[in-house]
Amino acid sequence: MSMHHKINKLFKKIALVFFLFFILLSVQAQDFSIHKVKEGETLKDIAKIYMLAPSDILKYNSDIIDGKLTTGQSILIPKKAIAQTVTNDTIKQLPINLGQDVIDYKYHTVGENETLFGLSKMYNSKIEAITALNKIEGFDIKLGQILIIPIFADKNKPKNIDEHKFTYYKVQPKQGKWRVAYDYGITIDELERLNPEIKDVTLKAGQLLVVPKFIAIKQDTLNTNKYKYYEVLPHETMFSLAKRFGISQEELIRLNPSLSEGLKFGQTLVVPKGIPASKHESEDDWYNTYEVQAHETLFSLSKRFNISQDDLLKLNPELKDGLKAGQILKISKKKSLNQVKVTDTIAYQKIKSINLLDSLRPDARYKVAILLPLKLKNANQSDSISQCEKISESKILDYYSGIKMAIDSIKQLGIQVDYDVYDTQGSSFVTGKILETTDLSDYNFVMGPIKTDNIDKVAKVLELDNTPVVVNKYKGKNKYRNMIVTSSQNNYLEQHMIHYLNEKSVGKALTIVYDPSKKSVVDTVAKQLQVKPQLIEAKETKKGFMIYADKLSKKMVSGKENYVIIVSDDNSFIFSVLSILNAVANKQKITLFTLEDKKLYEDNSNDRMNAFLSNLNYHFPARVKRTIDVKIAKRLKQTYNLPPSFIALNGFDTTFDLFVRAANADNLFEGMQRIGKTEQSSKVFLYKHTPQSGFVNQGSVILRINKNLDLVKVE
Repeated sequence: MSMHHKINKLFKKIALVFFLFFILLSVQAQDFSIHKVKEGETLKDIAKIYMLAPSDILKYNSDIIDGKLTTGQSILIPKKAIAQTVTNDTIKQLPINLGQDVIDYKYHTVGENETLFGLSKMYNSKIEAITALNKIEGFDIKLGQILIIPIFADKNKPKNIDEHKFTYYKVQPKQGKWRVAYDYGITIDELERLNPEIKDVTLKAGQLLVVPKFIAIKQDTLNTNKYKYYEVLPHETMFSLAKRFGISQEELIRLNPSLSEGLKFGQTLVVPKGIPASKHESEDDWYNTYEVQAHETLFSLSKRFNISQDDLLKLNPELKDGLKAGQILKISKKKSLNQVKVTDTIAYQKIKSINLLDSLRPDARYKVAILLPLKLKNANQSDSISQCEKISESKILDYYSGIKMAIDSIKQLGIQVDYDVYDTQGSSFVTGKILETTDLSDYNFVMGPIKTDNIDKVAKVLELDNTPVVVNKYKGKNKYRNMIVTSSQNNYLEQHMIHYLNEKSVGKALTIVYDPSKKSVVDTVAKQLQVKPQLIEAKETKKGFMIYADKLSKKMVSGKENYVIIVSDDNSFIFSVLSILNAVANKQKITLFTLEDKKLYEDNSNDRMNAFLSNLNYHFPARVKRTIDVKIAKRLKQTYNLPPSFIALNGFDTTFDLFVRAANADNLFEGMQRIGKTEQSSKVFLYKHTPQSGFVNQGSVILRINKNLDLVKVE
């Protein structure tokens, strides 16, 4: 190597050292930080993280050519941008309790080219609140992702209610929050959210509350000689309505200013009385057409469209030859409208029961994953007949049969459903393998697993994408915003009975009989009861809990109906109390209650127990109505060769309800939130929503046993 070449090489090294030195000075002067490129990360991804434009990053990183990055590459980021970044640590520090300024939550499915900034403006929300609630890293959201968006009160706008969804209800004397919420198909939490002023206070007679599912009409005056109220039918438009009532669309909007926001099915409008003689209506103005679906009957159609079978035959004479799938029928649009009483410019109308099957989205299509411990592998590997019989008698298979039957029923309504079944085998290892090999976030929602540790595995992974995870029960302590628990917990059953007792026990003598192990429970319950109860505690002996007949019978009040609550898990103690009360019931009027579903009456071998319960008019809260629809029982037998089963019925009711909610909204979460109390063949669904903990069913029923040992639903 020549001396000249060596000198040139030395100068290049010196120049490189000086260049790096000046770069270092520049970095210190500009106050930069270093970002290490992760695998698969693009320039656009990094720019979004630091709320910069890609050109801002290129300005300080001239070594990036054509925007191409390599894993591990160091990139200079000005620290002034870092200050604007919401990092994972920042997300953890953000208060999840967003305060009273949050008036609602919206489950939004991310559309094409939507950004967090745009969504925050659309819903009057805050970017940091959305990222915190959804645990979003940086600002990266993707098409089809479901976000829960907190909606903040707009202080620049007066507080108004959406009169298509809500109205005002006047509180009646001695009426509590629970009764109002229950009657209107919402939880107490939802009632308090709609009416923040009632939180932590009792209701007052005459107080006006915002409640859902009423038709509210606000008019300064209504000339009943010239105008009437009209309820919008499905498929009607402003053009067809204007034509029907002989006015222009502009006049229709003038009479109903809310129409400027669009026309909605079920909306109540003010329209002119009578129709000008010059306006001739076509048949289309008065009739809808309907295509008959498989398995439909004249009876089911008459119920669906609220029309008599005779009227259906008059409109469609061809029905005399029988009803056929695919047949096109004429259905009258005319409906008898309830008269609305207008008082102080606000009209009140009784709550309307909405048939959700009439408003299913026709384009609804779902892909569902079912994760259950079917343990079919055991059957394949075993030749044992007893092993196969054991699997065939599995409660899980009963539950799965109910799910399948519900999906078949949903398909018959025109909703497209695809589903895949994954056998977890009840194993944490197998569940983990399913998560490793299958992207469950591609499904609209996941049903299962069953075991708590498997639920934790699945819910935690799918929470990142807000994919709904539907489970029957969850006994774990973790919170997942994407979880839906479909079976009501014991504490909700207890609360339902306490609310029921508070309404019914006024003027009654209230007594709680309990064993010493339940003292803390009884003390808590006694504080919640509005009528102060007398407490009778059993004595604990070597042979168990004991109560003296004289002591108990003397506590019963003559001249009043006695409400007696038993709180105990000891069956022998319960039986002795029942025996004493049954003897006293010949002289005193006694009604028996428990705060949980003890299933005492299901002991068919104990005739004395059943006779006692019947004689004492036994009331108890239950998760299901304990009755099986004859048609469903028949289908279980014909399709799956299964006897009537409450477990299969639970699978059917739960699954059917989920699909109906989903098909009445943009996504399942929104359907869970928007739709209040629903009642399926044997089960009531009333979901409590907490943004951080998802949805938990609070629905239950109060049952009693009558003199014929029949179960009767009282609420």
